[in-house]
Amino acid sequence: MKNIINKLMFALLLSFVLLACKKTETTETPVTPTPVSPKTTYTYNTADGFGSDRMHNLNIVYFVPKDLDTVAGYKKRLSEILLMGQKFYKEEMTRLGYTDKTFGLWVNANKRVKIITIFGTKTKSEYPREGGAGAIAAEINAYFAANPNDQTSVHTLILLPPYGYNADGTPIDGPFYGTGKWCYAMDYEGLEPKYIGTSKFTKWYGGMMHELGHGLNLPHNCLKMTEKTSLGTALMGAGNYTLSLSKTSLTATDAAILNANQVFNIDDKTYYGVVTATISTISASYDATKSTIVISGKYTTNGKVNSIVYYNDPNVNNEGLGVNKDYNAVTWESKPFGANEFKIEIPLADLEFKGNTEYELRLGLVHENGTIKSFSYLYQFVNNLPVLEFGTRNELSKQGWSISAFSSEETSGEGATDGRAVKLIDGDLNSYWHSKWTGTAASYPHYVTIDMGSSKSIAGISIAQRSSLSRSVKDFEILISTDGQNFSSAGNYTLVNSASIQYFNLPAQQTIRYFKIVAKSAHDGDKFAALAEVGAY
Repeated sequence: MKNIINKLMFALLLSFVLLACKKTETTETPVTPTPVSPKTTYTYNTADGFGSDRMHNLNIVYFVPKDLDTVAGYKKRLSEILLMGQKFYKEEMTRLGYTDKTFGLWVNANKRVKIITIFGTKTKSEYPREGGAGAIAAEINAYFAANPNDQTSVHTLILLPPYGYNADGTPIDGPFYGTGKWCYAMDYEGLEPKYIGTSKFTKWYGGMMHELGHGLNLPHNCLKMTEKTSLGTALMGAGNYTLSLSKTSLTATDAAILNANQVFNIDDKTYYGVVTATISTISASYDATKSTIVISGKYTTNGKVNSIVYYNDPNVNNEGLGVNKDYNAVTWESKPFGANEFKIEIPLADLEFKGNTEYELRLGLVHENGTIKSFSYLYQFVNNLPVLEFGTRNELSKQGWSISAFSSEETSGEGATDGRAVKLIDGDLNSYWHSKWTGTAASYPHYVTIDMGSSKSIAGISIAQRSSLSRSVKDFEILISTDGQNFSSAGNYTLVNSASIQYFNLPAQQTIRYFKIVAKSAHDGDKFAALAEVGAY
């Protein structure tokens, strides 16, 4: 009975969390303002009396639709709340080994945080909760363009007054989610220290700090099973509804990402520059003596990696994988060693969901400049034991390969933005082939034929979906040929809607020169198709 009650309580809590974040966290086009160029000299005090210990600080904007007004006393109340949140992050970063690190704020001698108040040109109905962030961002960007000294980082927290009140007096919020390095939350009169310890306060304070986490580059995740007794709830899990009410924590993965965050550091270097990185080898095995999953491998990069992060995201009750379905993703962090090597041991006791559950492992290389390069791999539990089949295959070199035929390709755009078929064999998971969508769009089935240049002995085909999962392929067939004219079927297969490299063994070893991928259906049910890469092993 106790287990049933606990599960019911967790389900209720998770439903509250979803109300706060929902899928709206990703419905907006991420807003990434132009990074502020590092200055050779820097003063830590502004003309209006605010000071900071660093160059890059969190921008705080109070945005007011023209048919609303600020909430009385907002500058004092929000200053107290923001300093309280700054302290929470600092204490958690210190606990996790990054002493005294937290986000920067402009603060004056009276402990008031610098809040930029912008009165919008439209009514609240023109900045709706669903889809309204873009219009708000446009006006804030216009303000920053006219007042560049007020934007000292690429990270911005936007606060709005309540859009109204329900019959029971609870406030109605406008946009309340993260959009890239910007995030949105609500101010209201209940956000006052005297209400600490009540749900009236926690829901909106916890929600603000959770969405701020997204604006500071943090995805959802939860605590390990063995951590929950001592650490409570992860802020980026269900922490919306526990922060200040009960024990709430950052995870080691959160801290590793924040350690390389622009506003968590006092240097003047450039953050979030372009990095080229790949996982050159990866292996996965189950150590039955330790009851652990062992992940190891090597990577290549043109930057410096501070940490490797591992998100284990279970597909519980077929909820799906990825953004907004990852509140229950359990995470680990490790440091690189040797020649760009990584290794982590994941105890099964730390994973809540086993049984016959599908998982996605998202491995991230956290670079010194804050850029994170992510790679996805699928595995599953069968009868409570992990089945790990995503280890690197010995793929054939693609030197001398070419595209001999295709049903269509998208030629609009330039460089990485076009969808030409040759992108399927360029070795870059960030480029992609896309069926023709401009003019007269092509419909399923779609196909691409690869010429390996000479006869090769292969055991299977590797395929990667487009990294964004836009227009991902579901059902497909592999056809093989020795002459490029006469093809025979090597079977029908299904791609999972994941950005991981997926491997498909042929029924038997084959010596061939050509293979054709025939896409037959899409995960989104539409007529378009896109794939990032194909290979053979």
